[in-house]
Amino acid sequence: MNILIVDDDPGFRMMLQSLLLLEGWIVEAAENGRDALERMSQRSHDLVISDIYMPVMDGIKFHRAVRAIPKYERLPFLFISAYDDEHTMSAVQDPSIEGFLKKGRPVNVMKAWINYLVTPEQDRPKVPPGK
Repeated sequence: MNILIVDDDPGFRMMLQSLLLLEGWIVEAAENGRDALERMSQRSHDLVISDIYMPVMDGIKFHRAVRAIPKYERLPFLFISAYDDEHTMSAVQDPSIEGFLKKGRPVNVMKAWINYLVTPEQDRPKVPPGK
């Protein structure tokens, strides 16, 4: 499985990339939405894990741009953020956004979300992880 991590914090990108590589997944990282779109034009991905607040192109604008690409209109997205305030939570209420996870949660919660999102929709449990 190919996972694209999009986050402007180099330390977080490296830590998450290392954790996911240990699971045997192929992982690529980008520092913002524009960089991620460039990488997506060169290689296919099965899942995107994206921060919301980033310079150049934030996660919400990046998500909209990805959804406009026909082959990626159903690509699973897991948004992550250090914030879970009202503004952030309202930004991720779009029905085309499959998941949100606050940074700092245990690794097993992130893995549960990844496994949930890469499972075909008809085979997913009715309740997402952590709900």
